[in-house]
Amino acid sequence: MTFKKKISCTVIFVVIAALNLTAQGLLFIPNSEPAPVASEDFGNKSIRMVMNAFGEPVISFGKNGSLYVAKWNSFSNQFDTPIEIDPDEDVFMSDAEGPSLANNGNYLILTYQISGQWTTGARSVHSFDGGLTWSEPVLMAPNAIENTYMPCVAVDDENNPFAGIKIGNDPATVFEGVLRSINSGMSWLDPVNASEEIDGVAVCECCASLPFMAEGKYYNIVRNNNDDVRDFWLISSDDGAIWDNAIDIDPLDWTLEACPASGPSITGPVVNGKYIVAFMSAAGLSGQGRIYLSEVDLQANGGNGEWILTQPATLTQFDNATQNVPVLTQWNGSGDPLVALAWEQNTGGYDIQLSLSQGNNWNLTDVAQNLTEGYPGQHRRPVMAFSTSNAQEPILHVAWQHSSSGTVHYMTGTIGEPSMVNSSNPQEPRVIYQANGIRFYIPENWRNTPWSVWDISGQLITSGVYNGGESVWVGYTALPPYAIFSVESPNGARWARPIKR
Repeated sequence: MTFKKKISCTVIFVVIAALNLTAQGLLFIPNSEPAPVASEDFGNKSIRMVMNAFGEPVISFGKNGSLYVAKWNSFSNQFDTPIEIDPDEDVFMSDAEGPSLANNGNYLILTYQISGQWTTGARSVHSFDGGLTWSEPVLMAPNAIENTYMPCVAVDDENNPFAGIKIGNDPATVFEGVLRSINSGMSWLDPVNASEEIDGVAVCECCASLPFMAEGKYYNIVRNNNDDVRDFWLISSDDGAIWDNAIDIDPLDWTLEACPASGPSITGPVVNGKYIVAFMSAAGLSGQGRIYLSEVDLQANGGNGEWILTQPATLTQFDNATQNVPVLTQWNGSGDPLVALAWEQNTGGYDIQLSLSQGNNWNLTDVAQNLTEGYPGQHRRPVMAFSTSNAQEPILHVAWQHSSSGTVHYMTGTIGEPSMVNSSNPQEPRVIYQANGIRFYIPENWRNTPWSVWDISGQLITSGVYNGGESVWVGYTALPPYAIFSVESPNGARWARPIKR
């Protein structure tokens, strides 16, 4: 039975996750300054990264026509000289639409497109030894009769890859196909139509899709094109062959005539089948590209899944910034899961922003740390992954496109507590719903604290300053159906809470 969930375009307010924040509770602490993975001769387009079973980062990247893979060498403590993939072909290299890299332990799969060969030019190579050696290229769609391009790959629990791929000659009717391999990438089955259950006719022809395996099922996140409404849908399949379920997980309903050419990222479970999806949308009032986070419960509705909420990654932290290329990763060591979100941000120059959260009640809003502020040049298109240290602590690996030098920059770091601790504000505000509005009881040690009420699109509804006394009152007539109340103390501590009219 098909389960579809469509959010009306007239309902733009979204239930916001609880933001249990009194200050930025975690910081990335670099182990060293950024260093290039290889010289500028190898380029810095289409950066992708995975961690093999040895805890070594493997990064794919390149330049126009050439695709390379570089593996960290644990013995020499540096990246090996990059290996060129399919050197006899003109590999299509594009930051948004270029190659895709995935793995399950030491099984790695890399997919890409040959420039000009948009029908049968999809290729894959694979590695069984953690990225040390790679197979000969494998044709992914040798029987295709129309454009079949931009393969985005994942690996199932049996080390069999599957890939979302765009199929169609007309952008108005392009659909999402899924290719599968049943022999670890030695060959590929013909693609099936996986997007029939999505509203509308077409999918975005230039936005990367995101196949993944979770909760024993096959999934793919696809940006839709429903009369130029560009929103993300989660499609799923029990066997990877029949895709009979689709859920709208992006209620922002961004209308844009052109393809945004920006894909999603996912991590989880953060708790009990709940996953976080990050994506860019410009549906807010500013019209700027901003990062949003949707939470989905893949165990709900008998395993068909359910959209829970969507919230922005920034409300008050950045007044005027363009954000794009979000990436999520997660560490599941001892204790609660640790989630990291990074993205590129242009505020008079490109930098990499990072938000961290630990625990089931995750919060990644307004806690971003600028990773590249102290380094010259333009820093774009981050990728991330966690590994575990010998002391069983998390190590975060970050790589990005350093535009000024034409190289891929890479650094690692640990996660620690900031120098500003929360003990100065041990008490949190309380929210009391009353007949005609909401009263916010703010502790006296938050005196001189600016407070604000925002909606999901980033519009400021009302604001003021708490100068003492017992509470702040906001009447229901001033509120949309759902909003966020936030306060920020003079020492930089923040606290926010979703409110419902």
